[in-house]
Amino acid sequence: MSTTTAQKKITATTAEEAQRLLDIVVDELRRLAVAEGTHGILVTKTGPGQFSVELSENVPYGITEEAIADHTDV
Repeated sequence: MSTTTAQKKITATTAEEAQRLLDIVVDELRRLAVAEGTHGILVTKTGPGQFSVELSENVPYGITEEAIADHTDV
């Protein structure tokens, strides 16, 4: 069985635009997740108005989780 890797980046200038784009991309990846049946969706805020949305094996199938990227330098 093959593993699907899907990731999309979103950049928005308003909260409304961000929500609209996130809804579109999450819906698209949800359809891919259903076909795979093994990955959930991870939405990560990577900066102001910037998001990464991906299928993740670390998120249970059927779940969408949100995260904020850690930008601290160690």
